[in-house]
Amino acid sequence: MSSITTTLTKIQTVDLPFPAIDRSDAVVITDAIRATGLGPGARFYFDPASVEMLGVLLAIGEPALGSNHHARFTRAVRRPSADRESLELEIPTEGLRALDVDALPDSEQATELSVWAGSQLLGFGVNE
Repeated sequence: MSSITTTLTKIQTVDLPFPAIDRSDAVVITDAIRATGLGPGARFYFDPASVEMLGVLLAIGEPALGSNHHARFTRAVRRPSADRESLELEIPTEGLRALDVDALPDSEQATELSVWAGSQLLGFGVNE
């Protein structure tokens, strides 16, 4: 993961959900999001090019702003309805492709992701 480890700390490991009819690649990463200093409504910009350069998918965060603007690689932190304390973030399909995660996995095993965090910054990598 190169020199990015001086900026990020590994916080948790999560399973990427299996695909469903209404596919959502949202992962519950409450601890990692809190470690960024951000919370519900914060927005993260995912940089798929970071995987090739650094070996990790970076997501740069900013606090919740009044607008509900949705950009191609930007996703907002949400609270899943089942647990009001949990925080989840959707990973864009382009980010998963950059990590070499198939959109429809062939195996019955879930893909496990390592999640790193720093000040307003997240990193994602596939556990092998």
